[in-house]
Amino acid sequence: MIKSAIFEANILNMSPKSILLSVTLFLFCIAASAQYTEKINSNRPGTSQGAFSVGNNVLQLEGGFGFGKEKHDIFDTKTNVFNVDYAFRYGLLIEQLEIRLNGRFRADGVTQTVGANEEKIKRSNFEVNTLGAKYLIYDPYKPKPKPKNDSIVAKANYDSLKSWKEHYKFRWKTLIPAVSVYAGANFVTSDNPFTFPDDPGISPIFAVITQNNWTTNYGGDWAFVTNIIVDKVTTDNPAIGWILTATHTINDTWAGFVEYQGQKSDFYSDDILRLGGAYLFDKDLQFDANIAFNFKDTPSIFTCSFGASYRFDWHTKDEIIEEPGLEGGVKEGEEPEGEEEGIEGELDEFEENETDSLKLGKTPFINDFEDDGFREEIERDLDERRTEERLERERIENEKIAKKEGKKFQKEEARRLKREAKAAREAEKATLKAEKEKQKMIDDIDAELDKMEKEQGVDQELQDIDKELKELENLEKEFNLEEEKEKKEEKQQEEPDVDAEYEKYQKEQQKANKAEEKRRKKEEKKRLKEEKKRQKEEEKRKKTEEKESQNEDEINEELEKMDQ
Repeated sequence: MIKSAIFEANILNMSPKSILLSVTLFLFCIAASAQYTEKINSNRPGTSQGAFSVGNNVLQLEGGFGFGKEKHDIFDTKTNVFNVDYAFRYGLLIEQLEIRLNGRFRADGVTQTVGANEEKIKRSNFEVNTLGAKYLIYDPYKPKPKPKNDSIVAKANYDSLKSWKEHYKFRWKTLIPAVSVYAGANFVTSDNPFTFPDDPGISPIFAVITQNNWTTNYGGDWAFVTNIIVDKVTTDNPAIGWILTATHTINDTWAGFVEYQGQKSDFYSDDILRLGGAYLFDKDLQFDANIAFNFKDTPSIFTCSFGASYRFDWHTKDEIIEEPGLEGGVKEGEEPEGEEEGIEGELDEFEENETDSLKLGKTPFINDFEDDGFREEIERDLDERRTEERLERERIENEKIAKKEGKKFQKEEARRLKREAKAAREAEKATLKAEKEKQKMIDDIDAELDKMEKEQGVDQELQDIDKELKELENLEKEFNLEEEKEKKEEKQQEEPDVDAEYEKYQKEQQKANKAEEKRRKKEEKKRLKEEKKRQKEEEKRKKTEEKESQNEDEINEELEKMDQ
């Protein structure tokens, strides 16, 4: 989807916006002017415009390049983007007016999947060139004139600087922003692939710009910029957009920003978030970088940009932007309307801008129409007040440091006690653990000894003797069976037979001899078995005694180690 050049990521006005530390710092400390600053005031690296111009007779160049990727899930396209943006700003005739020429050149390669094939398209052209002017219509930061003959009232009001509450209280008037308006014309070429086909070659653009600057005593400076933009209102594709940019100065050279940009039109709508920072190389040169991304996939956007800003400073004289009716100053004897409010406003202005007491060469809000005596008197008084405040700040800071050191010592002491308590608990746990392990070792040894006592090991020889005894018992049973059988057969015979009796006698003698031989062998086997058992038990007893002695020695050694 091709987007409106004014609202595309990193395209709004072709030069992004970031107010560096120097911008917000010197916007408060300029001499009788709310436009020109001692250091460069760039719109990069965001996309919004600040409300203030670069200053009369100042030419400022801002530009950069970026890389990005876009992916459209519906069209199934992927785009690699390279762009170069530029801006020329010049303060013309008066401090409030700035003319501006900005543009953006883009080259990309689109990869589109059609069926199983991929088509690659390369495109390049100027997305837009815009020529316009910005005018500051309201500046809440400009100084108000003071009467020449009211030094006593001024001195009385300066006494309020001694009050910490008065110095640090929130001032609601800081919520009132500076307001500028911008009007310009877009110029696009025909057959431009980055604009709508029916867009005319020239179309108008209008914007309302607001800016708030806040200075804090310990937190650095902040700037908040708002842009409300109406683009191409005379075409068939008008668009409205808004940009909110918050910038914070980190130190004298670094600043960061966050920005939200939204746009709405029939052609393209989106919400974009940007993050980045800037580095002040010197008072006329700034470098910057930022990233941008959106929150949808038709298309999804991610860009990374780098740039720089440089100014040619031909500004020679600060111009006083007077209030209507007071262009000639305040004459002696006259009392302008709101005299007290003017003095109090200047005091508030001083309170907001006061940084270090003796660094400013001149009082910012003393105008040229005041006499030197009054100026010197006021400046001496201010120097005294500032010195007192500086000393008070140093005293408070020293008290904070001392309090911090005391808290640090208390924390270290608490940590030491905590470490000692932890070490004691760990030592106690180690002792209990050693005792438990010792008791467990003794219990394991006792269990092993009990098991060894209960075990009854029978070797192979004893098993063989038992086997032989069983065989003898079986033979006896067989002999008894044969004897019973013979007795039965004898009972069955009616007449005795001598030969049979003789054979019977011989058999009985043989049986008796066999029985005696078996008995003798059995007794011998039993005797051998008993002898073997006795020898085995004697050997086991000796081994058990040796093992018990060895285990007792090991236990004693372990106990001695634990005791050590």
